[in-house]
Amino acid sequence: MSRPDDRRLPDIPVPVKPAHIFWPEAQGEVARLLLAGDWLERLPGPPAQWPQALRMAIDIMLPAATPMVLFWGPQYIAFYNDAYAPTLGDRHPHALGQPAAKHWRSVWPELVPLLASVRATGKSVSWKDRLFQLKCGGFSEAIYVDITHSAVRDEAGEVAGVLCIFSETTQRVRAALRETNDQLKMAEAASGVGFFLVDIASGKATLSAEFCKLYGMPQAEFMQTSEIERLCKPENSATAATTASTDETRRSGEAQLNVEYRIRRADTGELRWMARRAQFVRDDAGKPVWMRGVVQDVTERKAAEDTLRESESRFRVLAQAIPNQVWTASPDGRLDWLNQKVHDYSGLTAEQLLGDGWALLVHPEDLPRVGAQWQRSLELGTRYETEFRIRRRDGVYRWHLVRALPTLTGGGTRWLGTNTDIEEQKSLQEALSELNVTLEQRVEERTRDRDRIWRLSTDLMLVARSDGRITAVNPAWQKVLGWEEPELMAMSFAQLVHPDDSSGIFIEGLRLAVDEVTQRFENRYRHRDGSYRTISWITVPDAGLIHAVGRDVSAERDAAKALRESEERLRHSHKMEALGQLTGGIAHDFNNLLLGISGSIEVVKKRMAAGRSDDVGRFMDSATQSAHRAAALTQRLLAFARRQSLDSKLVDLTKLVNSMEELLHRTLGENIALQVRAGADTWPARSDENQLESAVLNLAINARDAMPRGGTLTIETRNEVLDESYVRLHEGLEPGNYAVISVRDTGTGMPPDVLAKVFEPFFTTKPIGQGTGLGLSMIYGFAKQSGGHVRIDSAEGEGTDVSLYLPRSMPQPVTIEAKKSIEIDIKGDGETVLVVEDDNAVRLIVLDELNELGYTTLEAIDARTAIPFLQSACKIDLLISDVGLPGMNGRQIAEIARQHRPELPVLFMTGYAENATSRSEFLAPGMEMISKPFAMDMLAAKIREMLRKDADNNASAAQTTP
Repeated sequence: MSRPDDRRLPDIPVPVKPAHIFWPEAQGEVARLLLAGDWLERLPGPPAQWPQALRMAIDIMLPAATPMVLFWGPQYIAFYNDAYAPTLGDRHPHALGQPAAKHWRSVWPELVPLLASVRATGKSVSWKDRLFQLKCGGFSEAIYVDITHSAVRDEAGEVAGVLCIFSETTQRVRAALRETNDQLKMAEAASGVGFFLVDIASGKATLSAEFCKLYGMPQAEFMQTSEIERLCKPENSATAATTASTDETRRSGEAQLNVEYRIRRADTGELRWMARRAQFVRDDAGKPVWMRGVVQDVTERKAAEDTLRESESRFRVLAQAIPNQVWTASPDGRLDWLNQKVHDYSGLTAEQLLGDGWALLVHPEDLPRVGAQWQRSLELGTRYETEFRIRRRDGVYRWHLVRALPTLTGGGTRWLGTNTDIEEQKSLQEALSELNVTLEQRVEERTRDRDRIWRLSTDLMLVARSDGRITAVNPAWQKVLGWEEPELMAMSFAQLVHPDDSSGIFIEGLRLAVDEVTQRFENRYRHRDGSYRTISWITVPDAGLIHAVGRDVSAERDAAKALRESEERLRHSHKMEALGQLTGGIAHDFNNLLLGISGSIEVVKKRMAAGRSDDVGRFMDSATQSAHRAAALTQRLLAFARRQSLDSKLVDLTKLVNSMEELLHRTLGENIALQVRAGADTWPARSDENQLESAVLNLAINARDAMPRGGTLTIETRNEVLDESYVRLHEGLEPGNYAVISVRDTGTGMPPDVLAKVFEPFFTTKPIGQGTGLGLSMIYGFAKQSGGHVRIDSAEGEGTDVSLYLPRSMPQPVTIEAKKSIEIDIKGDGETVLVVEDDNAVRLIVLDELNELGYTTLEAIDARTAIPFLQSACKIDLLISDVGLPGMNGRQIAEIARQHRPELPVLFMTGYAENATSRSEFLAPGMEMISKPFAMDMLAAKIREMLRKDADNNASAAQTTP
């Protein structure tokens, strides 16, 4: 895509003529909107008062079939025709007659300098193949257009506006893109690489499936380059990002296209090496419009290179310890490294010897022969071995045995050579020649020197035939795996492989059969004592043989396994510690509460036995108070465990916060300023309104306690959209729209170690007796059970911000008028009530209360004893059942009851039942629920209300029956 240029295009002519407007008779939505009376206050006066140039420009624009938009005046008031309106999507018609900065916000940083340039210079500016996102009906579509920006002049010849004419080029651009993408996909299919195509102007990238797979990102056809860098964190985003820096490209038109860099995979966090090869696609003016290219994972190659460098480093350390002179040479025979023994012997520096400087050391009489032999070995790639005299630093020449072998590496053939001083051997040879020393003895002497490096290596080395039979091993096999050389020579190395790794050996054999080098391959080999060692191999096929070097990595693998097991034990320890803290806290609080109840009852019993009634009421009040505190503690535990019974319904958060304002003022006190910022457009949410009020009040009280010297408490409602990248970090949270209540204070704040524990049960920073430590854990459990989320941000001295996220409920909440208080007679009128409760004490209390109220009662302890009553012909006006029962639960009993008595009212009692945590999902019409523990008066009122409602429904049905 091209950038704006300064090519001059003709200005839009505006003839000077008497005031006349075409568009009152024009057909179309925009014309009707401009003439509608309710739009005039958004526009610069009635149309008759508009500048003639503006009216004439609208004359030209409205009937045109080409999309046009006019930006008028210094505020760039926007006018457009019907052909342009679809490009605005849901911003139309709100953008009509409004300053452009409000509705062209996404492109405003680029658009405003362009419009200002046209207004200042009067010169036209064009864009070619400009990418736009067309939004309509909640969907977004990418389109490409050519745009011309031309000046519109007033009667005085001054530039008063800018007219933009659009010509869509989407089909042509997409055809070119498809051709490019098809070519890249063919390359991807052939080589397993991922491809990308980047729009330079917008930074938007088109990605292949293989690209997303390599980067560990979710499959996406389009993605901003900034988002790719955020997900995968390239090592150097300025030069090594997946695509070129847009700013850099715009400045220079160039970027570093072919690079290798590291990324962190978005899904696993694993560091991987990537190679990128790319090129620019330029427009007719030579400016880059697209950048296209491919990426490939080169992690294994990088690892092999590191291994090779490490191996070479070990070799050099080993070579420095060898008493001989050691050197290496490049494929052309020039020396590129020498050990210290060479310098010590010759007295020359590396600068003097490297390259062809070695000739300075050779005796002049030996140099022609030596040079010819060396050249022949280089040409044929054969072993080099000869004897010649080398000058010592004191000028004395001594005989040396010089040997070199070609070694195949990733960079080609290199030569490894040694110089062994044989002056004494030479003298001895001359002396022994008279004694007819056998050739076999001399060969043995030379073989000892030649195999020294082979013997000293601590890595496993072997040479084997293609069928796996071992032909040579170094001594390291005995040290690492315990096998002697004769034992190994009699077997195939596959016999030592762990049975579970045999398939891997077969696959590696196939690769070696086609002369493929194995850079890194691990399997387990059997030690002579029966145990197994993990060996990491580098193997090279050559002339029908397999050459391999292996390193024992068992210790590293064992250490990694031990670390994983240690981490798992640590997590288990933390879990048990949290469980111990929870049970200890429950035991402590409940023991105190039980003592208050049992102690009070014991005192009352003693007083009653002694015929005394003084202070009995005080002790009964104490027992009741302890029972209420136990019920509150149980409710908090259920909220923390996300098992409380929620009466979920549509909640208007703005109305809820406003209704609590007076209560919050009384709760906070005079030294704390309350600010309520309830957004009028806050989405409705589905939640338990009473629990939500309790949560907000609890947070406000916590905030008050954190501001002992006063401060400001701010309660805010707002809308937020949580995307995939955010919810991925919070288990159980779904992406989407959320209504938010935020409680923010200016108090003491919390350090990181306290912040990490605030949601743990029974954790509190308050003094003993001033808090149970279940407040925030209850709010956390309530939010999670509602399908939402809690986020807390705090720092010492900077206050605390707690935000409750509740899922948006799409239907608008229905306004429900407050119920008028009605006095209800709670006594019964002989109605029959079936009570199903497995707890003897609870069943006894409920039956006694119902009998006292004048009801006829039937009792059952479970489904087995309750169903015969329900299937019989006896009168039953109400079923009261515990939810959690042995065998069938209360809801299942109610289903059976409704089969025989379809209109039977049902009242559920619940202390906790996992499948009754959401009342709206659990209850059917004609069913109600009451939570344990409950006051007897509350039970009586609920029963009377349900029976009266049932009677009213029956009466209404009787009136409508013909």
